[in-house]
Formats: sequence, structure tokens, C-alpha cells
Amino acid sequence: MASDRVVVITGASVGIGGATTARMLADGWRVVGVDIDTAGFESMATEFPGMTAVVDGSVADRETHEHAVQKALELGTLYGWVNNAGTEKESHAHDFVDEDWDLVMNVNCRGVAYGCTTALASFLAQGVKGVIVNVSSIRGRVSFPGGFAYEASKGAIEMMTKSIAVEYGPRGIRCNGVRPGAILTPLAEKTDLAGATGEERDALIRSYGRIHPLEHRIGMPDEVADVIAFLLSDDARLVSGELINVDGAARARCYPADD
Repeated sequence: MASDRVVVITGASVGIGGATTARMLADGWRVVGVDIDTAGFESMATEFPGMTAVVDGSVADRETHEHAVQKALELGTLYGWVNNAGTEKESHAHDFVDEDWDLVMNVNCRGVAYGCTTALASFLAQGVKGVIVNVSSIRGRVSFPGGFAYEASKGAIEMMTKSIAVEYGPRGIRCNGVRPGAILTPLAEKTDLAGATGEERDALIRSYGRIHPLEHRIGMPDEVADVIAFLLSDDARLVSGELINVDGAARARCYPADD
């Protein structure tokens, strides 16, 4: 791998994005971290002087992505882009709330679209056979109650991934995605574990881990980051248009019908 390869990672401070940042820096990549709270990224960056740049902004704004490209080109050759930033609001089809729908779609769907289009424009202009990795979810393929907006956004990400792989593959550009299962991230803490402490929190974590047949345990961000790192690497040079499940076989199982 060329030492001047740069990857832009959105939501780069914590969770899957933070773990991906740490992994790519350890692998010798230069990293532009995009986040609305950059403290976590900046803390990691201190260990890698000259290898990072930071962009403070929302992925729902096109200018945030354009700024990230500028920072990347100052660091080296923009070769990779990880659309990781996301959000979730419980939503139901019968009581549609415009504000919740707009929030989820602006971050999860529009944010990924902006990331893809900005990355592609740079790859094409620079003549780079770049790589995009989009972070979807198993809920882009299967549904759980309360996920009307979130699951719609993740399904859209999956088709964007395939569309880019097909249209830009002839130019040597790859686009893939990952489908995490139940992962212990700050977003999970905020939505699924909100307010839980002590034994109650431990019990909830175990319960979410039960959807994974593999060891019946919840996943960790670095386990997703490892797959993202593979997809960015030359080892995955013939892999494109794929959504890889990182879910401990959750999608392979048959769920009990409790409704």
C-alpha cells in the first residue's frame, strides 16, 4: 500500500467510526475524520502526527464532504471513503413524524449520498481507482419493530452501494458495504440502553447479544472495523457491490414469531 493513501471516515470519533479510524491509522493510512463532535478523533490523532486532518460538521451538509476532500488532498492521495455516520429514531408507520423521518433520512441517506458523490468526483478527477465502504445494518434487509425510518434509510444505502459498484466498476472504482448486527456503540447506548445501569444494563447487553448465534454475544466496534479495513485493502480487489454481514450469523437464523 502506498504510504500516501488517505481515507475519509465519517462519524470518526467513536463507535464503529472510531474503531475504523484506529485500525486504518495503525495500518499506515492517513485519515480525515469527519464528525459533529471531533474530540475522540483528535485524541487518537495526537499519536499520529502529520497523518490526520479533522472536519467538524454534519454529513447532512454537502459542504462538510467537500471540505473533507480538500483536507484529504492536502494529506496525500484520496483513495478510500467510509460512510459510517448515522443516527436512529424509533418510528412507526401509523404515526409518521416528519421531523424524525427528516432527521434519519438527512443523516443516514442524504449523508451517504453526499459522501459517495463527493468521493466519486474526486476519484474521477484524480484518476484514482478508489474504494467506498458504506455502513448499513442487518436492518437494511430484515425488520424489527420501531424501525420504519431507520430501516428505510439502510435499505437505500444498500442500493446506492450496488448502483455505484455497477456504474463505476469499469473505471476501477469499488463500492461495498457492511451490515453490522447488534454492536455496542454509543448510538446503541443512547437508543437501546438509555438510562440502564448496573445489572439492568448487563442484562440488556446480554439480551441484544442473543440475536447472534455465534457465542450469543453482542459485537464490538473493532470487529466491524476489521471488515471495513479488509474491504479498503487490495486484498479485496475483486470484491465490489457486496454487503457483508458482520452479525454473528444473525441473518442466517430463523427468528421466533412473537407478534
